[in-house]
Amino acid sequence: MKKKAIIITFAAALCALTSCGKNVVSMPEMAASPADNTSTTAISAEAVTAPKTESSPVTTAALPEDTTAATVSETITEVIEAEVNETGYKNATEYNGFRSSTVNGNVYSSEYAGIKITLPKEANFLDVDNLHTHYIMPTRFMSEDEKSFYMTGELDASVCYGDAVNRVDVWFYNTKQRYPDNPDMSAEEFLKADEMDFSPEVDVTDIVGPESVSICGKDYAKVSYNAFSQTHITYARRINDDYIIEIRTSGFTAEDFESCIEAF
Repeated sequence: MKKKAIIITFAAALCALTSCGKNVVSMPEMAASPADNTSTTAISAEAVTAPKTESSPVTTAALPEDTTAATVSETITEVIEAEVNETGYKNATEYNGFRSSTVNGNVYSSEYAGIKITLPKEANFLDVDNLHTHYIMPTRFMSEDEKSFYMTGELDASVCYGDAVNRVDVWFYNTKQRYPDNPDMSAEEFLKADEMDFSPEVDVTDIVGPESVSICGKDYAKVSYNAFSQTHITYARRINDDYIIEIRTSGFTAEDFESCIEAF
C-alpha cells in the first residue's frame, strides 16, 4: 500500500485529538498566549521559562493513505504515553483533575476556587482523557528542567470553539514550587512573570495591566493585549498560600467573559 509521510505538527495533533475547531489552523493562531516559549511549542498557553535547551525535532510518522483523525489520535496518544512511561515523569500534583472541579458540556465548576464558568452552549470543555493529553503533549518537546517547571502548574479545564477562535484555559499554579525565591508573590506579580514575558518574535499590542478587577466579590489581577489578531485577557487570583488560579482567554471581550463567571 502506498504510504505518505505525515508531519504531525503540534497544532494539528491537538485538533485531531480534541476536535476543537473545524479547520486545522497554524500554530501562532492556535497559541493562547504569546508568552509561550516557542521552542517548546506549547499550545496550551503555558509559558516555560526554565533554562532553554535544544528542542526535539518534529515527529514524523509514515501512515496509510486512509489514515483518519481517529487513527492519528490513537497513534499520537500511544507515542505520548510511551514517552511519559519511559521517563517515569509524573505531575507534581498527580494529574487527576484539580481538587473537586467538574465539567459538564459548556459549564466548568470548581468548589476549591469557588468559581463557576458557563460558556455559550456551542462550547464543550474537554473531558478528562483529552484534557490530560492536552496537558501532557507539550512535555514531548521539553527538557527535564522545562518539564519540571511546566508541571508546577496544572491545567484544570480547557475549551476552544468558534473555529478555535474562542478559548478558555483554567490553570492552578503552586507558587512555592514554581517561584521558590518569591513563593508568596501577588497575583499581579505572577501575571508579570508568567503572562507578560512576551516573546520578541511575537507582535503584541494594546497591553493593559496588570490591573485589579472584582468579579463575583473576588479580586483578580487582569491583563489584556492583542496578539495573533486576537484579544487575549488573563485573570489571576491567589487561592491560598500555595496556589494561584489563572484563567486565560482569547476571542472574548472582558465584559462578555466576566458575565460568564459566577460564585460557586
